[in-house]
Amino acid sequence: MIVSLDWLRDYVALSMDSAELADRFALSGLNFESANDEAIDLEVTSNRPDCLGHIGVAREVGVLYD
Repeated sequence: MIVSLDWLRDYVALSMDSAELADRFALSGLNFESANDEAIDLEVTSNRPDCLGHIGVAREVGVLYD
């Protein structure tokens, strides 16, 4: 699933770059595929249906960064 960083910024204040965010996602169990300046590509496993949309991913970012 490709997640736009601009859309995530609508829901969560992102002060980190995409590489740091990808590292945190990998530690939380979401498989990180690739990243660029505008988007990150996540492989959402079957046990994480809550992260199948931008709001779910934004919620996960909020948890990861308090």
